[in-house]
Amino acid sequence: MDLIFHGIYVAVIVLLLFGVSIFAHELGHFIAARLFGMVIEVFSLGFGPSIWKKKYRGTLYKIGIFPIGGYVALPQMDPTDAAPAAKPKQTAPPAGTAAKEPTAPPPKPLPPVAPWKKIIVAAAGAAGNIALAAIIAWIVYWGGKPSTPGERSAVIGFVDTNSIAYSNGLRLGDEILAVNDFPVATWNDVIQENARFETVRFAVRTPEGTHTITVPTEKNALGFRMVDGLREVTLCKVMAVEAESSAAQAGVRPEDVIVRFNDVTVLSIEHLVTLVSARPDMPTPLAIERGGKILTLSVSPQLDPALGRARIGIRFDPMAVDYDKVVHIPPSVQLKGHATMILRVVRALVSKEARHTAEGLGGPPMILYMIQDAVRKGIMIALWFMCFLNVNLAIINLLPIPVLDGGHILFSLWELVTRRPIHPKLIAWIYQVFFFLFIAAIILLSGRDFQRLYQLRQLSKSVARQMAATNVEINASSGTVTNAIAVPQAVTNEPVEP
Repeated sequence: MDLIFHGIYVAVIVLLLFGVSIFAHELGHFIAARLFGMVIEVFSLGFGPSIWKKKYRGTLYKIGIFPIGGYVALPQMDPTDAAPAAKPKQTAPPAGTAAKEPTAPPPKPLPPVAPWKKIIVAAAGAAGNIALAAIIAWIVYWGGKPSTPGERSAVIGFVDTNSIAYSNGLRLGDEILAVNDFPVATWNDVIQENARFETVRFAVRTPEGTHTITVPTEKNALGFRMVDGLREVTLCKVMAVEAESSAAQAGVRPEDVIVRFNDVTVLSIEHLVTLVSARPDMPTPLAIERGGKILTLSVSPQLDPALGRARIGIRFDPMAVDYDKVVHIPPSVQLKGHATMILRVVRALVSKEARHTAEGLGGPPMILYMIQDAVRKGIMIALWFMCFLNVNLAIINLLPIPVLDGGHILFSLWELVTRRPIHPKLIAWIYQVFFFLFIAAIILLSGRDFQRLYQLRQLSKSVARQMAATNVEINASSGTVTNAIAVPQAVTNEPVEP
């Protein structure tokens, strides 16, 4: 029952956050149009049949049953309906028949709107999203955002010794400074750049100095490109301790964070496995963090015949994303970071990187999935993602593409420069073509999203089954935002139970 209520709570919050973002966009159009005295026929939040509606001062306000969008009906902004309404043809009644009541006169054509006003109204939607993003950014700044080690650095937390990355020279603890000459500061930055190239060139800081190492990328199970065998720095937060194990005898408890083993700083769960495996039957100091304090215990790894290596008897949550610090990111830094990420994706889509960048894009299903994933991780994580999403909506809507706000701006700029509008029939044809392309893209992206979400669900079930059947902890990397739309990171399933 608790799971049902939690699921309902998450669904309500997701719809609320998404609805607020759409509302902010349409409210921007509405306020600008109202300031210019334009006719506003409808202000709708959501599509489909109305579950609530009310007409006030000539405008119909309503809420649609499908809360996945919204619109403001501004007839004076419609470039396909610029011609004045034609007068109905008057004909005399046939002889011998009575004259009918005169028909109502046709509605008067609406007064034209100056092109500069239409540009402002079109851009006001994006301004609404930016205003909301700024408000959210201040809330996240004041409240603080939980962060993982990988969100604060681009240090390598593990390198599989059987991988090309290892054979080419990458080592645990190395810090990636740039990918293909693009500076990176976090592991998310590294993921973003890896997703766009078949081969990446890392500038790496090592104890010996700075080196350049080139490695290939591969598609993972979900179709996203990544460097195989690399992991970011992660926390080793204990989920469970096996009874009678060396860890239990030493006093290790669930929720403890393992920070050092044999006086070596632990950078990831996989790193801990390697360290433990190297010391069978040897008493070894184990430093843990508990309640903000560092405690030093002693464990003796025991050989597990089934796994063929030594272990101390602890397990980790494979689906957890553990945060170790709360950071207060200035609002300007948040907004600049979100905008930089999105603009880099837009530029990549019109370059030689376009094919691989497009492979990482997601549609509405993936957006909703990432919103609910963020909500499950906490309200501050959800707000941070909504800040990103609103910056995303603002920039994407300003692209000079018909059916988007940027298309309205483009046509209005033409009218402003040439002092005459484009012929309505030509605009109507252009809109039909781009509307078809837009719908086709949404269907294509949504279909791919559903396939990826199904694969992600199957991988998650596989992880759970392996844990239940073999009592072996399986590591799954966390979700992350990539490209202009949210997509999940790779899921791996290598046994890593220390």
